[in-house]
Amino acid sequence: MLSVGIISVGPGNIMNLYRGVERALGLLQVTPEFKMFQPVIRLVDSADDIDEMFDVLFIPGVGHFAEGMRRLRESGLVSVIREHYENGCHVVGVCLGMQMLFEKSEEAPQIKGLSIIEGEIVKLKSQRIPHIGWNEVVFSEGFPSGYYYFVHSYRALCDDRFVIGKTEYDSEVYPSAARRGNVYGFQFHPEKSSKTGTKLLSNLFERVIRC
Repeated sequence: MLSVGIISVGPGNIMNLYRGVERALGLLQVTPEFKMFQPVIRLVDSADDIDEMFDVLFIPGVGHFAEGMRRLRESGLVSVIREHYENGCHVVGVCLGMQMLFEKSEEAPQIKGLSIIEGEIVKLKSQRIPHIGWNEVVFSEGFPSGYYYFVHSYRALCDDRFVIGKTEYDSEVYPSAARRGNVYGFQFHPEKSSKTGTKLLSNLFERVIRC
């Protein structure tokens, strides 16, 4: 069995991600090698919803850094996320979820992030923000490079050793995908990124199964 948790305490259309995960798992299950794995997807509203660790835990979200962290703290999920990370489970941050994986953000300087990936979140330099629409992500490992869907005004600033994908917007090149061990961050929305996004999620689940 492959267990997938999706944190659902933040703003945004969580069901888009849920359906995106379903599509990716369906794509994976048509291959004979992975047909035996029976995936289970659960929405997670609080620490009380978790009776055992997930193989993959998604942190989605849109909006303000401070509000996102407040919701995680008040639902008791900060410690849950860290426990998954410390036990080698896969943790995946999407959009605001990626930003919260870092130590802090210019958007809310007084608020501490999850501090799983060293670095901070800074505002895009462009005057044309938010950055909305399709843009290219060039991956340096394991995931399909191509065009993905973005909605954001802030971006990660971190050491290159954590960067696995880059994007250029208004002449500024920034990390649009990051990784530390089994923790991944995607600034774009794979669930809104058509077949390329589905393939990315499918590749991610394949990695989890092979671990």
